[in-house]
Amino acid sequence: LLIGSDGQYFLNTLQPGPGMLVTNAPATITLAPGGAPVTKTADFDLAADEYNVINNKSGSACVVTLPAASDWVGRTVNFKNTQAQALNSASSNVVPITGGSASTGILGATSGAWATVVSDGTNWVIMAAG
Repeated sequence: LLIGSDGQYFLNTLQPGPGMLVTNAPATITLAPGGAPVTKTADFDLAADEYNVINNKSGSACVVTLPAASDWVGRTVNFKNTQAQALNSASSNVVPITGGSASTGILGATSGAWATVVSDGTNWVIMAAG
């Protein structure tokens, strides 16, 4: 990204925001969704650098503590089950794909279930699921 005026331009390096990877190279800048998938086998707190999460907890539902939605407006996280166990939020801060009141459910107890959630600044909204 060239920034400047009066014929004086300088190449500045872009820093990634939440959910983005930035590759700066001479004459090119590449932007891409961030984060390789991480697999969880126990209850967990979603880390700042986790955007694609595989729930592989066996024996009981998995509980994720999501960051405050107000701290991550627009952040997108993808979740997927590889066990027939539910994935639930530790707080009632997830709005179902059909809308309505926020609750704890993210994924039902089905292997292969998936959902994409996005922070609206108040809650985590399920935008797509299957």
